[in-house]
Amino acid sequence: MFHVDKGFFYTFLSLFTRPGGMIKDYLDGKRVKYFRPFAYVIIMSTICTLLVKLITAGIVSAYAKYHPGYVAEDRGGFFNHYFSVFIFLMIPFASVITFLFMRRGKYNFWEHFLINTYIAAQLNIMQVLVYLVGWVMMLVTRQFGNIDIGLYIPFFMTAFLFMYGSVFGFLMKDDYRKGWLVLRLTLMNCFLFFLYFSGFQLTGTMRPW
Repeated sequence: MFHVDKGFFYTFLSLFTRPGGMIKDYLDGKRVKYFRPFAYVIIMSTICTLLVKLITAGIVSAYAKYHPGYVAEDRGGFFNHYFSVFIFLMIPFASVITFLFMRRGKYNFWEHFLINTYIAAQLNIMQVLVYLVGWVMMLVTRQFGNIDIGLYIPFFMTAFLFMYGSVFGFLMKDDYRKGWLVLRLTLMNCFLFFLYFSGFQLTGTMRPW
């Protein structure tokens, strides 16, 4: 239904190697070789949700071996179990911020929405990597009770801000002078950081285990 054979893996690799260039191609109408953003984010969200569940099961199983009698607690919260839904719901809010800070650019709000949709899909992958790092840390320390904030802040948010900075820095390089663009990107990322950090706090997704 989603034509996975037509550009999915090329889009996946391009968003890692040349995210700004890939998204610019799509917005400029060169779309044949790329996967559609909404279908892409849905598939990536589904895959990453399943991977996170498998990794979580592995973390709990390994921890139980080190601590016999341990019974995993349900940390509760819908978004705690379905982080991908949280990322998906944040797309319109992030789009408002990027559009306001880059409104002199040639892209309208709905094109910003498409840009943020592609970025959101990649953020799901960052979540999977956070859980993998958490698994390794648990195997090394044999504890996982206090590693949540230590992972989310330096790992997820650094990758998050780099993704936004690299994409919009590339897309807007012809619309702003370099110094003015750097300032706008810095302020935009500060607002995005506050937006997502507040969302993490409100939904409880900063404490995955």
